Amino acid sequence: MNIKKILIDEIKKNGNLNIAEFMQICLFENDGYYLKNNPIGRANDFITSPEISQMFGEILAIFIVNYWENKIKNNFNLVELGPGKVTLLKDILRTSSVNQKFLNSMSLTLIEKNKTLIDIQKKIMNSENITWSEEFHITNKNIPSIIYSNEFFDCFPVQQFHKKEKWYEKYVHYNEFEQNFTLVSQQVEDKKILKSLEKFEQVKVAEISHSRNEYFKLVCAFIKKHKGVFITIDYGYKNPPDHLSLQTIYQHKKTHLFDNIGNQDITAYVNFDELIIIAKEYNLKIEIFCSQKDFLISYGIQERRKTLLKNKSDETIKKINSEYDRLVENSQMGEIFKVLVISCF
Repeated sequence: MNIKKILIDEIKKNGNLNIAEFMQICLFENDGYYLKNNPIGRANDFITSPEISQMFGEILAIFIVNYWENKIKNNFNLVELGPGKVTLLKDILRTSSVNQKFLNSMSLTLIEKNKTLIDIQKKIMNSENITWSEEFHITNKNIPSIIYSNEFFDCFPVQQFHKKEKWYEKYVHYNEFEQNFTLVSQQVEDKKILKSLEKFEQVKVAEISHSRNEYFKLVCAFIKKHKGVFITIDYGYKNPPDHLSLQTIYQHKKTHLFDNIGNQDITAYVNFDELIIIAKEYNLKIEIFCSQKDFLISYGIQERRKTLLKNKSDETIKKINSEYDRLVENSQMGEIFKVLVISCF
């Protein structure tokens, strides 16, 4: 069924949809954006760090292999959440190939909902030794896991709130006379929601994602019970900003929420403070929380760039430097992207 029709029917049946409900239908219904499209790449809607430069995956691989050598040194699960076109996975496997024991000890699981991307992944990887799952499910629970994700949590639906004298929540309304969608605000009456909004009093705006927090709890519970580490990289914040962060992207350009319904990316900044609080509730260790810039530099991206620049043409040097800048410069991805590493051993 057409996404637009599903939205209209849902509003007619149950009343206005909050932003999270709107996102859930647009992104994850049977005909939704993330279940039918291949959104990643220069020819599609957006590009992620692994597509920008091989250096990103290489540095993450160095961290993962070092962690395995120091903490595990035996059989383990390597799990990627939302592997996309497996560009990051390929770079990790290529870089870690210098350590054959690491590769031989690995059981590989890919968590992916998008059937189009699963087909792409299977063609690219061409391996019988990979397990695919649409939900967070890891078969081998008797060994520790190294789980990682990049730009995974930003697409989880968020509710949006703003405060005047009272707190209000944003909703999507459908005007039958004008046949268009509009945003409306409704005062928040629910005491539980009002309690959760108290920490946003200073900024007077809030985005809350219950589904993101619940998914993160699944990962925390798993590594707490079965041992392991989780590395997640995404754009986000620890201290709430004074503005709402929801954005829609279509063919690399920012669009309006009601443009290209069901055919464009919708994301919001990740609240890392909430994730850190959840991890601590599970008594997990916060190994790292820092900017992408600090993480990449700490694990050797400057040295890797120098190696890649050797004996290259002027054009290639310019390209590598441009890719490096995009990953680490504060004005680009370096500061707004954060790295969180939590563990249990």
